Amino acid sequence: MTTYTQANLQHKHRVAIVDDSPAILVVLRAVFNELGIEEVSTFDDAESAYAAIEKAPSLYDIVLTDLNMPGMDGMAFMRKLGELKYGGAVVIVSEMHPEIIALAARVARQHQVHLLGNIEKPVHLHYVEHLIQKLECLHASSRDPLRNVSEIALLDAISHSRVLPLYQPKRHISNGKVVSLEVMSRILPRYQDSDSMAECFVDVARDNELLNLLTFQLIEKAAKDLSSFRHAYGSHLKLAINLHPCQLADLSCPDKLALILSLNQLAPADILIEMTEHQPLNDKHILETISRLKMRGFELSLDDFGSGFTEEEQLRSLPLDEIKVGQPLISHIERDNFAQQIVYRLDDLATDRKLRLCAVGLSSTQELDYLAQRFPHMYVQGPLVCKPLSREDLLVWLEQQTTQASN
Repeated sequence: MTTYTQANLQHKHRVAIVDDSPAILVVLRAVFNELGIEEVSTFDDAESAYAAIEKAPSLYDIVLTDLNMPGMDGMAFMRKLGELKYGGAVVIVSEMHPEIIALAARVARQHQVHLLGNIEKPVHLHYVEHLIQKLECLHASSRDPLRNVSEIALLDAISHSRVLPLYQPKRHISNGKVVSLEVMSRILPRYQDSDSMAECFVDVARDNELLNLLTFQLIEKAAKDLSSFRHAYGSHLKLAINLHPCQLADLSCPDKLALILSLNQLAPADILIEMTEHQPLNDKHILETISRLKMRGFELSLDDFGSGFTEEEQLRSLPLDEIKVGQPLISHIERDNFAQQIVYRLDDLATDRKLRLCAVGLSSTQELDYLAQRFPHMYVQGPLVCKPLSREDLLVWLEQQTTQASN
């Protein structure tokens, strides 16, 4: 067991617990306190909990709720949190059958509530410890490491061609074959003795209408690198490019992408478009763009499923080739019944729709072993497989994979 203190947690968490059982409230408060989280509020009914959250929606970054309560039950409580646009995570405190998990996940997504998982009764310390790990992971994935970068600094990096691609391979979980390379980004430092800026300045680019400039510069550079990667490993390799929903809302997006690929001797068939779940993909312009991308010959992937709000019904209607299961669901999946049930349902859907299923953020051999035993057709990506690499480092890595495969 990990011993947490508020000092060694990456974030300071504030917790609200809603349950009509005084014993459960006492036990959960004590467990959180033991694990280093002191700011815990308890409520014995959902009405009073909602009233407190309504006054200060950002006060709590996680809410735990029972499902079966008199008055406002847990499902209604989640709906009300969605109407309030509560931005934190929600955890259900209940033993959950697969059907209840599916229903709870559906209700949460319909109301744009982030359902992190469940804690079974009776409450045990390791359930809550795992919850803290998932919460820390969620905060880490949503953190913007370049939040202080100004529009001027980012525009300067783009105009001086200091935005460089990094590549993270995605491979088959059973045979190890690499099928695509996700294009990520970093900024080359202006001065040689300064630290490289980290990846993930999407918010700054989006807020200042620089996303297309950033994306097109990355595509141009990655297009030049792809021939070297294919020579080292195989002509089947694709580039995976991330598009933000605001880019998908631009109806000219497919034409712009096709033009820049043509100028760089690539075709849509060479590209996998990864669509993020930062907002629901139900806008009419977004849906039209998605259809046009598919008609152009691009492959389409829904990225980071589990961190956004796409519903299962929409997964069936979107013209997808792949679903990428996000790190909040993959982290410690070997002991997370909630995540296991969600991934099993996604696997059934992927099999029915003939889609690829990919687990991202893979970071432990326990996660890999669990997935490999149950989903031998899955694809995987993450630091356990390979961290994002520069062109030069990736060429070395690909050549190593080729050598290992031939031995």
